[in-house]
Amino acid sequence: MKKIILSIVALAAGSIVAGAQNMYDAINFSRNDYLGTARTMALGNAVTAIGGDLGTVGINPAGSAVANYGQLTVTPGFTLSSVRSAYSPEGESMYGAFNRTTRSRLSMPNLGISLVMETGRRSGLKSFTFAVVSNQTAQYNYSASAYGANSRTSKVAEFAAAAAGISEDVLANYNSFDNSDVSWDLLTAYQAGMFGSYGTDGRYVGVTETISPNGVYHYVPSALQQSSTITKTGHKNDLVFNFGFNVSDKFFFGFNLGTPAAEYRYSEAFYETAIDMDAFPISFIGSDGTERITAFRNASYAYNYTADIDGIYAKFGVLATPVKGLRLGAAIQTPTAYTITEKWQYGASTTFADGQFNDSETSPRGEYTYCLQSPYVVDLGVAYTFGSFGFVSVDYELTDYSVMRFSEQHPDYLAADRYYDLNETNRYFAGVSHALRIGAELRLTPEFSLRAGLSSVTSPERHWTNNEGVDVTADDYLNDFNSYNGSLKKLVSASYYDDRTTSLSFGFGYSSPGSFFADFAVKRTQYPDTTFSPYYDYDNYNAAGLLTNTKSPRILNKPTLWNAVVTFGWRF
Repeated sequence: MKKIILSIVALAAGSIVAGAQNMYDAINFSRNDYLGTARTMALGNAVTAIGGDLGTVGINPAGSAVANYGQLTVTPGFTLSSVRSAYSPEGESMYGAFNRTTRSRLSMPNLGISLVMETGRRSGLKSFTFAVVSNQTAQYNYSASAYGANSRTSKVAEFAAAAAGISEDVLANYNSFDNSDVSWDLLTAYQAGMFGSYGTDGRYVGVTETISPNGVYHYVPSALQQSSTITKTGHKNDLVFNFGFNVSDKFFFGFNLGTPAAEYRYSEAFYETAIDMDAFPISFIGSDGTERITAFRNASYAYNYTADIDGIYAKFGVLATPVKGLRLGAAIQTPTAYTITEKWQYGASTTFADGQFNDSETSPRGEYTYCLQSPYVVDLGVAYTFGSFGFVSVDYELTDYSVMRFSEQHPDYLAADRYYDLNETNRYFAGVSHALRIGAELRLTPEFSLRAGLSSVTSPERHWTNNEGVDVTADDYLNDFNSYNGSLKKLVSASYYDDRTTSLSFGFGYSSPGSFFADFAVKRTQYPDTTFSPYYDYDNYNAAGLLTNTKSPRILNKPTLWNAVVTFGWRF
């Protein structure tokens, strides 16, 4: 099932806190997509029961204790994002041709060093390991663009519809950004000249609309060329301080103190251009008091959002070799305590045919800091080695996103918890994600190895059916907190979205007779299709006053991510 995701702009709740702070971004910030070393990537991250490589430390802390030598690894990488996008002007019924957008970047998925101290014992605690490792656990490298003609609805017109009931004095006052409950996107759009009032009833009309001859209805009179671009950049890296213990070469224990740090950048741009400007006449009163006729040319809208994230967690792991060839591994990670600082800003502009009444506006830069508790993570793994010929490994990972919790950075215990409704939404609509990972290594010679892996991760997002048989989404439920009847809260049964993230990887490794080794890996990740809506549906009428269409455009995105990394390592 494809999920419909409204513009992050549309989800902004108000002028004071207009950043993310929703379930979807909490999942995004909490989710781990390990990159690490080339060996770990090539094995599909199925390394809970393998160890011996600094890339495995982030998945099972006991992995560092398996190697009886110290290591230094450096892993540069290359990422290529490819998104195929199709535009439909009326809901999901008329998708056009796909447009492909690509974005590439260089990164450093792994950098680490480990030291092994021998105890000299023949049994018991034979050695302990200390390692400092930086592994990349998430990457934000995404760009999607779509465009098409729309003759029924307009983002500008949706702004005008959303402003109903709001005083024009409030909309026109720049101080409203600080003092009003009106969302910043509406304030920016109005002050950029995108819509205004008419008549004595104070209704708002967008510059992309025409008023019907009877003065009652307003509608989009002709086709608009619409285009939407979304860009996401950034990464999350975990700096891990690892301690590993080797007991009798049969049991290995490990502990991580992890300090993740992330930067996330999101930008959204939307454009509407008149295909035939003569169909969009606009009347203005000039400075000399005379009426002047021009025409709408173009409207642009932009939203920029950043999140700087810091956190801390602990992780415990064990690895055992109970019988020859068999390896068992397990690890558990505590919830991560994140501190997130968001910054956001809106911009809008309107241009006309004669250029004399062009207008633009930029909102202030908002900023807010809050806390997020991420899920705990459980990893289980089993592997079987075939002597010196290679091995097969299988991992299972469980992540319970329902325990995610938002909180104030500096809570006021005398005030009501303003995150209560959002946390309740997380509890019901964020569930358990399951990951299955399989990896295999074949040693061709003592120096050369071939590796391959695959993984599949289920979506943690749920939807419910209420007692009236209505399908309820997370957005429906959250919005229903402010309703009087609360009918949507009467949930009956839940089901998960059938969305999976799958990846395939392969690679090879070289280990010299001396201290040097090198590995290479390539991974292809296919993410679920998503349907994006750049603005809300709204009631739309034609010149005769007939309801013609209430569906805003839909943009279908099919994202794919390619990673290529090479690890250079030295044993000592």
